[in-house]
Amino acid sequence: LPYADKLRAVAGWNQMPADWLRILRYQPDGCFVATIGGAIVGTATTTSYPHDVPSSEPVPLAWIGMMLVHQDHRRKGIASALMQRAVEYLNATGVECIKLDATPVGEPVYARLGFQQEWRFNRWQKPSDDSPATVHPSSPATLSGELDLAAFGVARGHWLKMLAEDSAVIVRDRGFGMLRSGRVATYLGPITADGPDTAAGIVDTLLNNVHGPVVWDIPSPNTAGEELARARGFEPVRDLTRMWTGQRLIAPELKYQFGLSDPGTG
Repeated sequence: LPYADKLRAVAGWNQMPADWLRILRYQPDGCFVATIGGAIVGTATTTSYPHDVPSSEPVPLAWIGMMLVHQDHRRKGIASALMQRAVEYLNATGVECIKLDATPVGEPVYARLGFQQEWRFNRWQKPSDDSPATVHPSSPATLSGELDLAAFGVARGHWLKMLAEDSAVIVRDRGFGMLRSGRVATYLGPITADGPDTAAGIVDTLLNNVHGPVVWDIPSPNTAGEELARARGFEPVRDLTRMWTGQRLIAPELKYQFGLSDPGTG
């Protein structure tokens, strides 16, 4: 993990060591590294939803994330090899739909491997000259399973419970949201709500007294979410593309998704 985190640092990504550990603990046999001469030069992780599916049944949805290759070893086929290994692993477990969130650099690589565009989204950032805030986890309340099932497309309660252990959590009757520490900026998300008014209340409560830069990943089809971000001083700083492959598309209900949990895990 220390070597993997060095790759993340070179790429300038926002994940903390806790984010690596969460993925590894959730699905340890689905995390891979590429090595050259014993040195780790690339990583890839997988996250399947829901967590415990009987071996006799198909797994509806899985994510490929944390796809990192050291800048000194790019254009050697390492990313493609890691992707193929991750896809092979997920296919062997019977996953019906595999998704990922692609940067503009990665999108052509994934397209050559059969991934299709689903929709695009922006990373929104509220800039600040201060350092990122340290978020103190709160005691998580029961999250709205039915609403998040509709929003995300499959059940991910086990993952959300693990995520909540490292997050400040706000729960309302018709939604919930989380905020957690990041290397570059505090990360706002996931935000699941039945509408913009509920989402606004959750966001404002989470952001109250938070200093330093904050990032927020919002599906572009959810224009109400983008309006909330813009009204609170956030600006789009990065374009990403949700992509998928597999037997069938597991489609989310984006009118309930006002913030993603992480591009590496959906």
